[in-house]
Amino acid sequence: MRCLLLSKLIISITLIIFNQIISSNCALFIDTKAIFIGDKLYCLDLTQFFYVDLAGISLDTDELVKQSKWIDLTNIKPKPDNLGFRNPIPSGNKIMFLDEFAGNFYVNAFDTTLKKWEINQYVNNVQQPKLFIPFTNWISDEKTGKSYLTQTLLNEKVLIFDTINMVLNISASVPKIFSEKYPSGGFLNSYDKYVQVLIPNGQILFIGGIINNINLPMDSLLVYDTINDIWQILNTTGKAPEARTDHTAVSTSDGRVIVFGGVSKQSTPALPHLSILNISKTPYEWLTPIVENPIGAFSGHTSVMVNNYMISAFGKNESNKDPLINSLSEDFYKLNVSDPLKYKWSLLAKYNYRDNSPKTTQTAFVGNNSFAPSETEVSAVANSSFNEDVSRTRLAQNNKESSSNNETKNI
Repeated sequence: MRCLLLSKLIISITLIIFNQIISSNCALFIDTKAIFIGDKLYCLDLTQFFYVDLAGISLDTDELVKQSKWIDLTNIKPKPDNLGFRNPIPSGNKIMFLDEFAGNFYVNAFDTTLKKWEINQYVNNVQQPKLFIPFTNWISDEKTGKSYLTQTLLNEKVLIFDTINMVLNISASVPKIFSEKYPSGGFLNSYDKYVQVLIPNGQILFIGGIINNINLPMDSLLVYDTINDIWQILNTTGKAPEARTDHTAVSTSDGRVIVFGGVSKQSTPALPHLSILNISKTPYEWLTPIVENPIGAFSGHTSVMVNNYMISAFGKNESNKDPLINSLSEDFYKLNVSDPLKYKWSLLAKYNYRDNSPKTTQTAFVGNNSFAPSETEVSAVANSSFNEDVSRTRLAQNNKESSSNNETKNI
């Protein structure tokens, strides 16, 4: 009996280690953000910066984007010192990163047309924020060129960055109404793991998340009015989806907010996986749509609207409970949202879908960066290959998988 229990324990430990090996080698895209500019999907996480070229790809067909369309931008040099590709701010054809040093604010911007960096551009901060900890994501208004950053602590004001005039300001109001509804018991009120979406009337909706370690219900939403600088709580109608974190939300042009994925607690998918908030009527109404070809429950993914499609990528497939199968996704999926009553998923891009013509953007380093504003140029000298690096990672993963499988069989 003891031998049987010991054997089961050894097998369980081996499977846990094996799954960890797979996860550590496949976690190529962690906390990735997607931005759609022109006909390209730009993807950024803490260490990687690349785009998927959708030029010539019709989203209305079943055509898959080949791996040669995944173009690395990580090593374009010169680039800013100590730059992590987090909290990007889209502005026209540029992707900006706001940073602070010794009370001064500056921007490093990547020009997607010229494929070069503009380094350390000065920002005029009209009012000095008390706190600048960009743990949350910027949300941008393409019509006004303004981006908004809500701090995690609810006693802090909203940062408002005018990307056209390079001016940083702060709001007059704070979400005091939310702090009053969810008192912290003497501690600082913190709101985290929500998603925010800007809708056409200038409101930013905050959906889901955790406040003071409490999962927020989805039937009442914190709302920031960017036009009037006012905070309010809006109650919704319809059957609200389950409270969640690690989800995404996007807004369509015809008055819908699409919420996808997330977990109600660790590794427990929140239900339903896909929900629609109808913002074309007041009060806003939750709907549960018909979904064709569901892809499962994802968390920690990224989503962005491209024409009549929501494109979602990466993250973890929480529907997969098999420890022998890696649940971290390297793929892009598209959701056809043209029919407000019926939504259909399909695969758009698979990382290992090859066409034997890999491409990378190759650059050379020129000089050192200083705090003075400057522009950079791209050279054509080879530096590194994104596809080759990932191929080596996948080869190492396969070797470890084979080794682990042999060990499991021997046990």
